[in-house]
Amino acid sequence: MAKYLLLLFVFSYVFINSAFATVKVGVTHWVDYTNPDETGVYIELLKEVYADEQLEFDFSTYKRITNLFEQKQYDIVVGVAKEDIPLAYYPNWYLDYDYPINAYFVDSAHKFNKLSDLNNKVLSWLDGYNFDKFIEYPHDYYPASTIENAVALLLNKRIDAFVDFDYNIPKEYKSKLNYVEVVPARPIYLAFSNNEKGKALARRFDQTMPKLKSSGRLQALYKSDYENTRFAEFDANKTKIVLSSNDESLLRLNSVTEGKSLDAQLYKLILAEMRDYRIEFVKAPDTNVEVQFGISHCFANKINTPERASRYLISKPFSLYLAPRLYSPNNLAQFKHIKNLDELVSQSGLRLGLSKFRIFSKDIMSLLEEVDKTKIKPAPTNIFSRLQQLAKLQEFDASIEYPSDVATYWHDITDADIHSFDLKLKTSFTVGHLMCERSEENIKFMQNFNNTLSKLIQSDEYKALIYHFAADLPAEQFNKIYQQALLDEE
Repeated sequence: MAKYLLLLFVFSYVFINSAFATVKVGVTHWVDYTNPDETGVYIELLKEVYADEQLEFDFSTYKRITNLFEQKQYDIVVGVAKEDIPLAYYPNWYLDYDYPINAYFVDSAHKFNKLSDLNNKVLSWLDGYNFDKFIEYPHDYYPASTIENAVALLLNKRIDAFVDFDYNIPKEYKSKLNYVEVVPARPIYLAFSNNEKGKALARRFDQTMPKLKSSGRLQALYKSDYENTRFAEFDANKTKIVLSSNDESLLRLNSVTEGKSLDAQLYKLILAEMRDYRIEFVKAPDTNVEVQFGISHCFANKINTPERASRYLISKPFSLYLAPRLYSPNNLAQFKHIKNLDELVSQSGLRLGLSKFRIFSKDIMSLLEEVDKTKIKPAPTNIFSRLQQLAKLQEFDASIEYPSDVATYWHDITDADIHSFDLKLKTSFTVGHLMCERSEENIKFMQNFNNTLSKLIQSDEYKALIYHFAADLPAEQFNKIYQQALLDEE
């Protein structure tokens, strides 16, 4: 009987600690982190966490391993930004903190101080990276095969900027280059297959990492780079919430370049009051599928609809966007008595810039149908480029825009004044909500979010911030809208 129990214990131990025949790991070669001879910080860490598993490492390009992961070829992919594999399963603990992504340039050729300075420039990066999604301004792309090739292109003025991770740029080149930050430092992860095997492997990672930290083993593995990992101040007991967004300013909320958008500045106020949470912003995937990043996932800003309310947790309205108005650098004061867009355009002689790909609400589209088509001129789809053209007054001298967009970008383009005309729409504003997957953690998070919001929207600071993005709307009119949109909801 004792022999039987001993065998049962041995078999149970093996099953618990070595549940899988093999674990297939997709990995890219990063010097000193993931070397092809299966050495390096990340590989050594994996071997310690999964000491009882047979790990099979497959080295390839980042682009290829992420594609193969989506084809279910791997159990784990090493060193992933969440937005690159949105449907993977992610643990609570991250693997490391990635270095910032910067746009490097030569001072003698350019002086870039902000991302909008990259507008219409020729940018380059190494094949296999998809930095394009982080640069919202129109630009041309020139591929580079190596760092050395990219620097040569910069020095010979063949490109305006080279985009890459800070740690990839050799020290001997950094003295010759300046940079503007594109994406701030952010956590990178082990991405696990979204099945029982992947979830079990992720649980083991989360169970082992605290032990390795408390024993000092993590610090010994990462050595001089341990400070960059931010493990020392990492609190695994804080509830992690992932907020996805396409707002580039929100994704750079912790950047050296301050977020310009209304959403970024509102979230900065809100999250400063919610320190019991670990909030992580990730870029929303280019897909209509809304279920991403697991049960701790929320969408940073969505319009409330009955269909969404039936599926998700919806917060109180936290952001306020005034309805579009007609904008022009020309003074429109003499036309304030005019009642509709068609009459304004015909009497003022304005040329209305309109992108053929742009879709407005039904009431605005109805107004546009009445405007003389000879007065409508082609305009860029991108907001920054469109406002740039508007400022030049060459192709067109009026455009229909959201006040928040004008407040965000106009004074990055010109110091000139801009004037607006009220389109007298049926609905004068739109409100935005936080939207979360239904889970126990998210219910608590939503309650805390709403409680924090109830206090903040009463404050002069919160109100003044939204008013700043209302452009030239009279204060009395704004106060009525603010009351109706946010305060009456309490």
